[in-house]
Amino acid sequence: MKKLLFVAITFMAVSMTAQTTLIKNVNIFDGESKELSMGQDVLIEKNLIKEIGQNLKAPKEATVIDGGGRTLTPGFHDMHTHVALFRNVTDSRNNLDLLYTGALAAARLEGMLMNGFTTIMDVGGPAKFAQKLVDEGIYKGPRIYPSEALVTQTSGHGDFRNPNDIHPNLVGSSTHPWDSQFACIADGETEVRRCVRQNLRRGATQIKIMAGGGVSSQFDPLHSKQSSPAETRAAVEAASSWGTFVAAHAYTDRSVKEAVENGVKYIIHAPMITKETAGLMAEKNVYMGATLSPVFSVPKDALKSMLSPASYNKFLQVYETYPDAMRAAVNEGVTLVFGTDILATPATTIEMDDSANQEFVQLTKYMSNAEALITATGNAHKLIGEMGPNNPYYEGPTGVIKVGAYADLIVIDGNPLEDINLLTTPDETFDVIMKDGVIYKNTLNE
Repeated sequence: MKKLLFVAITFMAVSMTAQTTLIKNVNIFDGESKELSMGQDVLIEKNLIKEIGQNLKAPKEATVIDGGGRTLTPGFHDMHTHVALFRNVTDSRNNLDLLYTGALAAARLEGMLMNGFTTIMDVGGPAKFAQKLVDEGIYKGPRIYPSEALVTQTSGHGDFRNPNDIHPNLVGSSTHPWDSQFACIADGETEVRRCVRQNLRRGATQIKIMAGGGVSSQFDPLHSKQSSPAETRAAVEAASSWGTFVAAHAYTDRSVKEAVENGVKYIIHAPMITKETAGLMAEKNVYMGATLSPVFSVPKDALKSMLSPASYNKFLQVYETYPDAMRAAVNEGVTLVFGTDILATPATTIEMDDSANQEFVQLTKYMSNAEALITATGNAHKLIGEMGPNNPYYEGPTGVIKVGAYADLIVIDGNPLEDINLLTTPDETFDVIMKDGVIYKNTLNE
C-alpha cells in the first residue's frame, strides 16, 4: 500500500513539473504593444520562454500545442486582492474562526488561476501563508505578492473594531489576532515604522497604508484625510529601506494628492481625483489601481442591501465621481493597473471571484481593448519592478511575452483586441492556461 501511494504521489509530482513545451501558430499579444504579432511559435523550456519566432523546432519529448491562430497573452495580474478578507469585515473580524478564514482563502486560489490570473497582489490582510501554500505546490494558484496587515490610523479605514473594543495600543499589546495579522493600528511616525517593519518581517513584498476614508468602514467618513504627511513619509522611508514601495488606499483628491507628494508609489481607487492631481501622478510616475467593477458591475439595489445606510451613501458619492476621475487619469497619462478588490461574504466569495474578469469590460469605457489588457499585463509588470529585490520571483518578468520571461500564458479562442467579452468567459474561451511553465488547462490536445 505504501509503495502504491509513493508511486501515485511521484506520478502527480512529475505531471505537475514544468516540461519543454512548444506552442505553435498563435497571434501574440505581448503585454506591451497594442498590436498582435501574427503567426508565431513560442518555445518554453522548464518555466521560462526560451524562443519566439516562426517554424520553431522542439525536442522529441516536448509537448506541442497547436494554437490554430488563436491569441496568446501573458497571464493576467490582479493587483488589488484580499484573499483572507470577507464582507461584512467587522462581522468577519468578530465571528470567523481564523482556521476557517485561512481555509476559505486557500479555497479561492485555484479559481483565480483558472480565471486566467497567474499573479495577484494582496493589498491587505494575511497572504504570506497562501503564497507559501502555492509556492510549495500544496495548492494550485497564482503567484502572490503579499502586503500583510493594513497600516491604519485609529478610526481609519482599516480600524474595524467594535465601538467598545479596547484600543490595542492602550493596553500594551494586541488583544485580538486581527490587530496583528489583518490591520496594524498606528498613530505617529514611530508606530507607523513599527507596523511597516513588522509586515516586512512577516514577508510583505510591498506595504499598504490607509490615506483616507472608505466605503465599507464604519468610523471614518469618506472625506476624512488619514495618515499625516509625516506618517506617510515614515512608511515610505521604512519601506524604501528594504527597496520596496508603499501603496495607499485613497478616495478624495486631497488624500491622493498628499499621498503622492509624500512618496506613495501606488494609489488604490482614486475615484475623486481632479485633472491637476492626475497630472501630478503622471509626472511622478505613480500608478493607479482603479476598481471599477465593484462600483458599476453590481446593481445598485443589490449593493443597497449589502451595505449599511451610511456606507451606501458613501458608495453613491463614488458612483457619481468615478467616470470623471477615470477620464482625467487616462487623459493625463497615469499608468493604470488592473485590480478588482472583490470583497464578498464567505458564502458567496468563490462565486464572486468568477466576476473578476468583468473589470476588463469596465476599463474599456475609457480606453481601447488593448490598453485594458496592458493594465493587467505590461503595466502590472512595471509596478512589480518597483519592489526591487523583494520580488521572490526573480528568474524573469511576468506580464510580458519575451525571451527570458516566465511562461505564464493564456491561449484564447478569438481576438480580445476585437471582442473584450472573450475575457469574461474563461471556462469557454481560455483553451490553455499555463503558469511557471506548468499546463493547468489544455483543451487543444484532448
